[in-house]
Amino acid sequence: MNADYTSALTDPGFVAFRKTWQNQRKGNDIPLRADIRLQDFATFAVDIMMYELKAPGDLRCRLMGSRVADRVKLQGKDVNWLEMVSPDVRQAGQTFWNALFKTPCGGLMQFSTAYHDGTNRLARCLLLPVQQTDQSCILMAYSRPSGVYRLDPPRDALMISADCFQSTYIDIGHGLPADLPETSDIRLIGGSILKDLYGTD
Repeated sequence: MNADYTSALTDPGFVAFRKTWQNQRKGNDIPLRADIRLQDFATFAVDIMMYELKAPGDLRCRLMGSRVADRVKLQGKDVNWLEMVSPDVRQAGQTFWNALFKTPCGGLMQFSTAYHDGTNRLARCLLLPVQQTDQSCILMAYSRPSGVYRLDPPRDALMISADCFQSTYIDIGHGLPADLPETSDIRLIGGSILKDLYGTD
């Protein structure tokens, strides 16, 4: 991967995750939750999350890999993840997530997180839909965090996307969200930070 977050789409790890998801599909259908074999995703398990949209603006995590859990320190807590998004980009985040579930389609994000221990990292996250028995979707997310780009004093709560939020929709055979830009750069982090974290190649 390089400083362009969309380079994640050709990164071997992300490519392998998408291929594993693709292998769960029957034709062009979105894979069914009942057909998802989690053992097939064992390579990615520590970095996987599954999200459910309980209502517009109410995003809940239903599965969390161990490496994610170690970072976020939210084990056993049923929280609305959108409430942890920086207030000035929360509406953009809500629009992005709502569209992923509604279309349905895939998505790629780059976002910052300020953790409880004061570390600040970027993450690149690939989101792909899975269909439940009631025809609603959940989203399977595979994320890879960067190194630390800033150290602040410890904080009481996570803060997501205060420094960075970029997103793009991915057509998986059902089209892209209507009347929304395919790519959004709501908040850009400094290019020098990206070069330090990812280089330029």
